[in-house]
Amino acid sequence: PKSFYSFPKGHHISERQLFKMAQRSRSSVLKSALAIAALCLAVQWVLVPSVNAFIQPRAPKSMDAAPAVGALAALTASLPAEAYNFKGPLTGSEVCTQKPLFYIIAPACDPIFLVSPIYLAPILIVFWGTIITVIQLLIPATQPDEDLR
Repeated sequence: PKSFYSFPKGHHISERQLFKMAQRSRSSVLKSALAIAALCLAVQWVLVPSVNAFIQPRAPKSMDAAPAVGALAALTASLPAEAYNFKGPLTGSEVCTQKPLFYIIAPACDPIFLVSPIYLAPILIVFWGTIITVIQLLIPATQPDEDLR
């Protein structure tokens, strides 16, 4: 049988011989790769210090009160709302039951809504803006310098 491999004239290599040559080269490459990997691993273990060298051993765990304190803090945050009994100027009126209008006047119906940033932020902006404007009008030193304009 004629092989489809081309060799110089006078050299005849059978497919079986080619297979054995390829098998030998594969096994020698695999052996070399494994030997290099083992050498690298050995060098790594010898030259690099142990990972645990600078880590302190863990102390035995004791029952800590931190989780209980955290739970207690979360529960106490809602206590002011539970103890709240103030009445707003519109509490119980018919106007507080109409939904579109209620969203605007909610703090007048129930002052607990003042805790919400949605209602408190605009009130604080108007309050502090008024105070700052009055201070700037009453104290001339707070006015910008005319020469710097």
